[in-house]
Amino acid sequence: MRLDPVTFGRLQDSVWPALENGFKLPNNLLNAIANWETRGTYDNDAINRGSGARGIFQLTPIALKQVKIDTGMEINSINPYQASIAASVLLARASKLFSGELPLMLIAYNAGEGNAKKFVREIAATGRGTLSRETREYIANVVPMVG
Repeated sequence: MRLDPVTFGRLQDSVWPALENGFKLPNNLLNAIANWETRGTYDNDAINRGSGARGIFQLTPIALKQVKIDTGMEINSINPYQASIAASVLLARASKLFSGELPLMLIAYNAGEGNAKKFVREIAATGRGTLSRETREYIANVVPMVG
């Protein structure tokens, strides 16, 4: 179900900017990710049957476990407020791991930290790194929305 206008407005106008500020994330990053993950529908019931990712931030069970390890919080991925916090936690973790480099943060968010680290090692060793088509598209579409 698409987020109702009141919830969506609260998220865009106050919740997401506050989380971005508090977690020292780029402006509009949460909106850009939610927009891309739901292809602009902001459908909170979105489910990826292959990965088990759910909600507007398409949080996977593995990502939710990482949030619990880092914060002790149990997150309901289809609660847009809780999912926003979880996405912020994961992005802040990626920012710390990758010195705030937005493309690397997005690789970690989309493909996992292990794949992002592997990409960095490949670049260091050969000057080239391999990413899936999905992750390349993710970066190409999310980065321009961040400001």
